[in-house]
Amino acid sequence: MGLAAGWVGGNMSLAGSKAPAAAQTTSVSLPLETATEKVVYLDLIPDWGGTGYDAFIIPSYVNGTAPQLATNSTTSGPNNNVTVPFGVPVTFVITSIDTAILENYTGPASIDFTIYNDTATGQVALHYSQGSAISALPIGHTFSVPSLNIDVPIPPDTVVSFTYTFMAPGVYEFKCMTPCGPGMYIPGYMIGYLIVA
Repeated sequence: MGLAAGWVGGNMSLAGSKAPAAAQTTSVSLPLETATEKVVYLDLIPDWGGTGYDAFIIPSYVNGTAPQLATNSTTSGPNNNVTVPFGVPVTFVITSIDTAILENYTGPASIDFTIYNDTATGQVALHYSQGSAISALPIGHTFSVPSLNIDVPIPPDTVVSFTYTFMAPGVYEFKCMTPCGPGMYIPGYMIGYLIVA
């Protein structure tokens, strides 16, 4: 059974991959929305708007919607803005079907997060606590909210989950900070907005 949090039927198998020695093989349960907790699902889809135009996409937008090709003159892509409440824990579940490794991430974890992937020996959940050291983690993207000091690395072909409580209303830009093509500079592709109300 592959992890399919957002991407319908997504298979998170990593052919030939091995779990890090520190990781434990576990049975994975992804969060469900409750009355006291909001869950936001985003799919990270490579080349959604054409070569190099990767995108954070709300899964319901994908259903039956053909992507429009982007060009050098494209100023915005599909609406990937998300409205969330303040003062309530919000869990983000980001499913990446991108298999590209674009850089190695090194630095302290800015927030608690968990990376889920399938391996030949089963599902693995690798948890990082805020402040823990990350060294040369192969990634394709990040989910970053610079104004809140959130910077979560997203390895290829994984599901990444983290929870954050917004303490004040406002509009916060999220984006990928990993050089990943022209889509990283266009709202609706690798830039979106969290509307905290």
